[in-house]
Amino acid sequence: MSVIKITHHDENIYDIRQKEATFYKKSPRYISRYTNLVAKDYKKSRCKPHADMGLAHYPPPDPREFLKKHSVKPKPLKCPKQLGRIWKKESPPPKEFSCVPTVKECLEEERRRKEKIPAPKNYIRVNIKKAIGAKPKEPEKNIVDTRVGHKQNIDSGVEPKFIYGEEFGKIPSYLEQLMEERILERQSKNDVSGTEQPKCKYITREEREELLAGLKKNWEELQKQYQGLPILTDTIPKMNRKSKMEADLKQLEKDIVMIERHPYIYVYDDDDLN
Repeated sequence: MSVIKITHHDENIYDIRQKEATFYKKSPRYISRYTNLVAKDYKKSRCKPHADMGLAHYPPPDPREFLKKHSVKPKPLKCPKQLGRIWKKESPPPKEFSCVPTVKECLEEERRRKEKIPAPKNYIRVNIKKAIGAKPKEPEKNIVDTRVGHKQNIDSGVEPKFIYGEEFGKIPSYLEQLMEERILERQSKNDVSGTEQPKCKYITREEREELLAGLKKNWEELQKQYQGLPILTDTIPKMNRKSKMEADLKQLEKDIVMIERHPYIYVYDDDDLN
């Protein structure tokens, strides 16, 4: 029996059965119909016109040809000249600026003066007057407090301004007026108090005896209720009731003693004294 020694081989059993290759057809890629338009807009937004040389220099506009009312409104287009049609008269050429008024302007001014019609506003003359009477703008008073250039206004509290004022450290006028009104009101009350009737009321002897008898009767009724209380006070409501009745009895005893000691008694209302 022979033994074959195989040290190396490249046999592969997975490739014995050949498989057919499958091909998949890709769907066409989607392309928007607005691609070119978007690319143009993107390019237009990125480019900067006049970035190298700047804007073109034009002569400044004439100040006499300022913007007037209804001058921006759209005007009707003129039809081209055609045969067999009636044409409107062309507008006369614009007259040159002159300081001397014409005869027509003088007549118009006279008619306006007679009819009291306000003349049209001359904006050029108004602007000249404003420019002549205008005051130059004063620079702000600032102080730089850091080395990097931070600044703040002097009037914000850096410069002592209010302590040098005329009214600094004085009583305001409205407080002085209020104090004077209070003094006058107090004087008027004192003057009226001398003519008023006394606010206290004297209790006569009969009223005093009637009041004393009523207090004693109330004390006897309360004392009778107090004696009827249970001896054992084992609950909080019982204790509260007993303590309340004791306090009422003591107050009645004080009132009775005070009335018996003072034969002359005056009473008054608290609202009258206030």
